[in-house]
Amino acid sequence: MGKAICINQIFYDQEEEEQYRILWISPKAEFVYWIRLKSSSRIPKKVETAILTSYLEGGRLIEYEESFSYPKELTSQEKEQRDRIWKMMEKALLDEPGIYDRRGRRSHLERIEKETGIKKQNLYAYLARYWKGGKTPNAFIPEYKKRGARGRQRVGTEKRLGRPSHAESAFGKVLDENDFHNFEKAIKKYYLTRKELSFQATYEKMLSDSYSVAVKDNGDAEHWHLLPPGEAPSIRQFRYWYQKNRNLRTEIQKRKGDAKYELSSRSVLGKSDYGQMGPGSKYQIDATVGDIYLVSQFDRANIIGRPVMYFVIDVFSRMVTGMYIGLEGPSWVGAMMAIANAASDKVAYCREYGISIAAEEWPCYHIPAVILGDRGEMESKNADNLVSMLGVRIENAPPYRADLKGIIEQHFRTINSNATVFLPGRVKPDMAERGGKDYRLDAKLDIRQFTTIIIKCVLYYNNSHYMESFEKSSRMMEAGVESVPLKLWNWGCHCCPGSLRVFPEEKVKLALMPTENANVTGKGVRFKGLYYSSQEMVDGLWFEKARSKGSYRLKVSYDPRDMGKIYAWDQENEIPLPCYLLDWEKKYTGKQLGEVQYEQEKEKREKKRHQAQETEAKINLGREIDSIIKDAEKLSSTQENRPKSERIAGIRGNRKEEREQIRKQEAFTAEVESAAEQPGREETEEISPAMQMIRRKMEEKIKDESLYGKGSLS
Repeated sequence: MGKAICINQIFYDQEEEEQYRILWISPKAEFVYWIRLKSSSRIPKKVETAILTSYLEGGRLIEYEESFSYPKELTSQEKEQRDRIWKMMEKALLDEPGIYDRRGRRSHLERIEKETGIKKQNLYAYLARYWKGGKTPNAFIPEYKKRGARGRQRVGTEKRLGRPSHAESAFGKVLDENDFHNFEKAIKKYYLTRKELSFQATYEKMLSDSYSVAVKDNGDAEHWHLLPPGEAPSIRQFRYWYQKNRNLRTEIQKRKGDAKYELSSRSVLGKSDYGQMGPGSKYQIDATVGDIYLVSQFDRANIIGRPVMYFVIDVFSRMVTGMYIGLEGPSWVGAMMAIANAASDKVAYCREYGISIAAEEWPCYHIPAVILGDRGEMESKNADNLVSMLGVRIENAPPYRADLKGIIEQHFRTINSNATVFLPGRVKPDMAERGGKDYRLDAKLDIRQFTTIIIKCVLYYNNSHYMESFEKSSRMMEAGVESVPLKLWNWGCHCCPGSLRVFPEEKVKLALMPTENANVTGKGVRFKGLYYSSQEMVDGLWFEKARSKGSYRLKVSYDPRDMGKIYAWDQENEIPLPCYLLDWEKKYTGKQLGEVQYEQEKEKREKKRHQAQETEAKINLGREIDSIIKDAEKLSSTQENRPKSERIAGIRGNRKEEREQIRKQEAFTAEVESAAEQPGREETEEISPAMQMIRRKMEEKIKDESLYGKGSLS
């Protein structure tokens, strides 16, 4: 069948010495549009896929991987320019493949020319910037540099048509106005009430009221018999009529109240995978708490609670493309890890947990066109980089609308009901009952072991699980594709590619990392109370400039799980610079942001706690100083009557005399010499052995000087 080709993939033609970027792949993978990257050409070319495949197999074309750069911190003017151009060109650029056709392209450009007044010839430059820049809005940033990524297999698009067929019931008739009247009466009387009677029960009540007759037996006892099947409507007819005439708001208000309106009103309408054009058209992501308690992998006596499970699922094929098991509460960190896993090599990921797989068993390492979340993590500003750097469109389900993510919600139920049912420490319903067993004490698995189990469950699901309720499209039915996620994924990759994209792993991680502002100071890059530096900054005299001209702001990306390293965005060279903690901050290496903030807060509390003691000590110090000053003033009061000139004139002599007196008092031998000058004086204080030895030496020296004269001893 040949090797699959991906959108955004770059190939190098060794004969032409030219690079090409794939822009669009036809639904049946018959041909592609690509564009030259290095030449001045601004028009894509149409090439048959068979020709590209033969070039790849013959070695003429090779997959091209090149380094990438990131946009600098955008000014408001740059953002405004990017958004203005994107708004102007969006409709034309998203019209694929119409924009690649000469007539369709001319029609779009003439329309834009009329709306904006910009000449059609000048609009071609915007088209080329978008196509050559990787088909992301950031391509319209001034001086934007967008480089390629590694190409891998792509998957495509196909609508899933129809709904599953159901066997006809025994009842059914040609409906008339009387039937419609009976339907409406039954709905109002039984269904639209707070009793929340099921639709099946409502149908049975309607048959009892309107489609049954009383028959008396021999004992004159009445029995009710339903009309013959051909004279009573079927439940399918009843449901169809109701779906055609239902009032969603009235139904939910009558049955459950206003709070449940949005969630319940769409529970029986449509399907969340309808209209998906192929693998990668839309991923769904969500988190749930696992129904199991785990123990610490460092001290197995400690129970650490229940894990948080993130899954990323492809809507088209139901393939689990990414996952993350951790202790991070539903947050951007958990979502970040799951999306990064969806775009990473699964062979290496499984190897980390001792699981050996072939690449064909989990061939998911792509970025989708759309990610659907639930207004939590995906609505935060951290998700903005996915849009600007990777061109991903973010969608969020409205409040109380978990039904829009029904595929992944069903997967959670499958995992919790099948994967964890026999595991030790599993949560059971009777734990909260009085006298119920505390199953937390049964916990035996640590988070790494639990992750290994879930990986094996995902591999089983992707490769072997047959989805009985999956609705195949007409093309799937013609191809005889089995309703197994991996087979649907592979079929989509080769038969309807066009939505999946590939990016370098480093770029994906940087796009997922939270970004905030830091300050460049003379002491280093200050971020979250910590100081960082890099060799590039030292060589570029960043900190000297900040010290002389004042500190300035800088955008940084960071992983809150390890504050030992951050990435600073070099505004001049448009690349992220890895920055590490300064030597005196190394104590925070490997620490999470929460741990760092806890230590910083602890220091603040310690400082406040000692502040009162320090103030009290200062007060006592001031009082002691004041006391000494008062004593000095009393001693000096007798000298105040002396002339000022006399007191000032003798400063030098007084200083010399004072110095001599201090020297005698401070001399180590002062006590010995005093005793030597008064040999008859009896010692009243005990002298240490060292001082006794010094005393003997001095007495011998004095004695020798008296016998032989001073200076005779050398």
